[in-house]
Amino acid sequence: MAKLNAIILATGTEIGKTFVSCALLRRAQAHGRSVAAVKPVMSGFSADALAESDAGQLAAACGETLRRESLARYCLFSFEEALAPNVAARRAGVEVRFDDLVDFSRKGLDVGADFALVEGAGGVLSPLTDTHLNVDLAIALKLPVVMVTANYLGSVTHTLTALEACRSRGVAVASLAVSQPTSEYGAPAEIAEELGRWIDVPSALFPYASTSDDATEVDDGADAVLKRLEAFY
Repeated sequence: MAKLNAIILATGTEIGKTFVSCALLRRAQAHGRSVAAVKPVMSGFSADALAESDAGQLAAACGETLRRESLARYCLFSFEEALAPNVAARRAGVEVRFDDLVDFSRKGLDVGADFALVEGAGGVLSPLTDTHLNVDLAIALKLPVVMVTANYLGSVTHTLTALEACRSRGVAVASLAVSQPTSEYGAPAEIAEELGRWIDVPSALFPYASTSDDATEVDDGADAVLKRLEAFY
């Protein structure tokens, strides 16, 4: 069984990166793989709501309840203000160095797990630091990307722009993950069909899991992404 690593990026914020990441982690475990995950930097974080945070959800998907003493294993920098990480860091008076994010991510990947992922923060061209973007983390780590998008007004242009940003930088996109993180978003199949007119990147669907049937569809989407990642290893 080949070891798989990936970075989860997105066309924007609140698109469903953590929803997709957790689905991948749970499905990998269902197939007998050990898993690991890190979120190098996150904003909009409250220490009083660890379980609801992105890192808390990743920890739960890995089979662990996140505690304050274990937060540092999942996230290097966390900020209360829901702003781009570089802006949140600046306002908090914290220096976030890109090299530190890369080193932290590499350590998270190098734990011997059969499947390990790094989750970005915001959109693919959103700043992580004052010098580097999310896509730069994919470049530094040399990881295939799972690009998360969703069905909302503007999704087609945002998705095409995100994919072009990766292509122009030589970043491989293994799969598009069309997410429906909440019921307010449109059905994933509709936007996936439209995107198929313009791109040759395969899509996997992650519908809002309000029923057991939807949960099965999410599993199917996660299986499709995992199979596409296997092609890189």
